[in-house]
Amino acid sequence: MDNIVPGSFQLMKKINTGLIIDVIRLKGPISRAEIAKILNLTPATVTNITAELINKNIIVESDLGQSTGGRKPILLKINADSYYILSVHIGSTRIRTAVLNMESKIIDKITVKTTPNTTYEEALNIIKDGIEELVKENEINKEKLLGIGIAAHGIVDAEKGKIVYSPNYGWKNKDIRTDIEKIFDVPAFLDRDVRAMALSESWYGAGKYVDQFISVKIGYGVGMSLINNKQQMRGYTDGFGEFGHTKVCFDGPLCSCGNRGCIETFSSEKAVERYAAELGLDKDCMAIHELSLKGDERAISAINRASEYLGLAVANLINTFNPQLIVLGGDLIDVNDYYLNGTIENAKKYALPDLFESCEIKRADTKGDAIIKGAAVLVLDNLFDNI
Repeated sequence: MDNIVPGSFQLMKKINTGLIIDVIRLKGPISRAEIAKILNLTPATVTNITAELINKNIIVESDLGQSTGGRKPILLKINADSYYILSVHIGSTRIRTAVLNMESKIIDKITVKTTPNTTYEEALNIIKDGIEELVKENEINKEKLLGIGIAAHGIVDAEKGKIVYSPNYGWKNKDIRTDIEKIFDVPAFLDRDVRAMALSESWYGAGKYVDQFISVKIGYGVGMSLINNKQQMRGYTDGFGEFGHTKVCFDGPLCSCGNRGCIETFSSEKAVERYAAELGLDKDCMAIHELSLKGDERAISAINRASEYLGLAVANLINTFNPQLIVLGGDLIDVNDYYLNGTIENAKKYALPDLFESCEIKRADTKGDAIIKGAAVLVLDNLFDNI
């Protein structure tokens, strides 16, 4: 029992610190008493944690609040420009870099398109150039950089800071955390892009209000993350969530993993493009989206076909995990109602009725910035470990 209690205390303190910062960020300036009331925490807990946050210059005391009798309370607010966080998203078709302040506001960002032939070294240079430009153009003092959060598609080892396998680029065993830290001499943290999206929803979106939810990212690939009691499920070798490579048939289009019949080859944005091409519409998925809004039957048909398979995949998640909430995110599903509604309709068709009725399915609240914001949370998460 002695081995469990300290770890449980540290975890609870980390969770409470995140909750307190979030309340101050959303409702500040706010008194300590109001924070305790909103979060149902003891005044002593709030006082101790806020004292440490003030000591680290993350929050500051501001104005005096209204008195209800007696001394006026001192109000707290985020010290927005006390520190900055750099975010990197290595996606299937682009690399994005961004700088955020302590209120999670994106100050500036840069996007560079990539191809399947982009080498790891070229990607490092894109990241290096992007970060250097952001720091220079926004006049960020290096002493104010908390760290760099990196979200990458594919399989990663978050603890070792390595990209184990990047299917779209073919990279294997790349020690990106060490490489980035050597270039910039600030702490770097790595995780999968779908986990970053889940973190973003857990902090800033619908995931704030539930104990357990599943986040599904749909891009050129399909991945998932499961948050349980505010913690990521990782699996024995950190490989949890490769649900896009679960099989729906013994044959089918060749997947980036080398197998056939993977659900992502039937339900992803790349699948939408393939279905559209079969109908004579050789466009990328966002152009297909624009055509669907104009009533193009080929575009609508391609999106609906992918949504049927995505709905089947979501039904399997509902039947397996019985989640309270499933959050869907990605460039196309963030904006296209055919894709979203078709997915929900087909999930209802294939899931067990009682389990479907107990699960809410919705778009990610943080939408296009979910992964960038989630990568920044990787840095903040580590900060809370040390408070």
